[in-house]
Amino acid sequence: MLPLHYLQPSLLAVQELVQNYGVSAVFCTATQPSLQRFFPADIQFTELAPDPQKLFDFYRRVQVKNLGTQPDADIVEQLNAHAQALCIVNTRKHAKGLFAALEEEDSFHLSTLMCPAHRSAVLREIRQRLVDGQPCRVVSTQVMEAGIDVDFPVGYRALAGLDSIIQAAGRVNREGKQPSGDMFVFDPETEFIKHTPIFIEQTAAVAKSILREFGDDPVTIEAIEAYYNMLYTLHDEDAFDARHILQCLDKGGNRFDFEFATAAENFKLIEQNTVAVVIPFDSEARRLIEILKYTDYPTSTLRKLQIYTVNVYEREFLALQSKGMIQVIGEQYYVLDESWMEAYYHPKTGLLLPESGGGDAVFFE
Repeated sequence: MLPLHYLQPSLLAVQELVQNYGVSAVFCTATQPSLQRFFPADIQFTELAPDPQKLFDFYRRVQVKNLGTQPDADIVEQLNAHAQALCIVNTRKHAKGLFAALEEEDSFHLSTLMCPAHRSAVLREIRQRLVDGQPCRVVSTQVMEAGIDVDFPVGYRALAGLDSIIQAAGRVNREGKQPSGDMFVFDPETEFIKHTPIFIEQTAAVAKSILREFGDDPVTIEAIEAYYNMLYTLHDEDAFDARHILQCLDKGGNRFDFEFATAAENFKLIEQNTVAVVIPFDSEARRLIEILKYTDYPTSTLRKLQIYTVNVYEREFLALQSKGMIQVIGEQYYVLDESWMEAYYHPKTGLLLPESGGGDAVFFE
């Protein structure tokens, strides 16, 4: 999950702690990146698992199969053919488009345009349906990719990085109830993606190459190493410190001439080009919003409101604001006006975003 353009300064911080502060750093993930190349030779990497490949083989529960290019209509047909199925795609707009084409009954949608409280409620229903053996088809963005404990018999993943594909596969046959589950990887042919984000485009291209090379068995240590090595070689060394953080900390002559303020300003591991909008989702959210209006000490209330917040891009926020849909509290907190909830917060798909030019509510990617 570390963005490539922050990789070098992030790992240099780890190196500093290991070399000069006696720290041992543990990197723990099923899709281990090839990080040793970023460290000097005197920092040794030690594998903690006695036999990693044996563990991979023992816990293998899913077969990854490459479907190649698939139009939306074919994916929808395949999802409707399963009583229970998960489909993860790369953009919010694609997720909503596929969901709208599914049989509405027994189908669910998840994306970051639903506030966390909303997503949690939907996830509870999804889990219960899976346990009870009821029909349950889910279309989601990457919010379902990792850290979500669900167990689908079959999954579909729009082409992305190999790490994303493997993490998505972890939601299929998770409890080993069947001999093997299927995770179908597909290259989307869709009207809902106009511009693929550069990072997804690059990682997907590398994953496509790995899928060709390793066939139907890309969930191996060898395949993961090959993926990261190929991904890293696509970039020159400057790409791993694209915001020039290290230049702020190495000024040549004076070893103590550090530009801390500039480094802090440029280092944004999570890009802050979004605006938080509080959704009056339920009675508790509305109660907290009322408290926020009058309190002189908002920290505790804001923390409680986090589960009712949706982050939107600045252009999306301006479109909401231009329609008079945003209520401003204390000149710095933004709330979706309750009078717009019925029209612009859908119970299945969350916040609807109007285009800046007006017209019907539509989703941005």
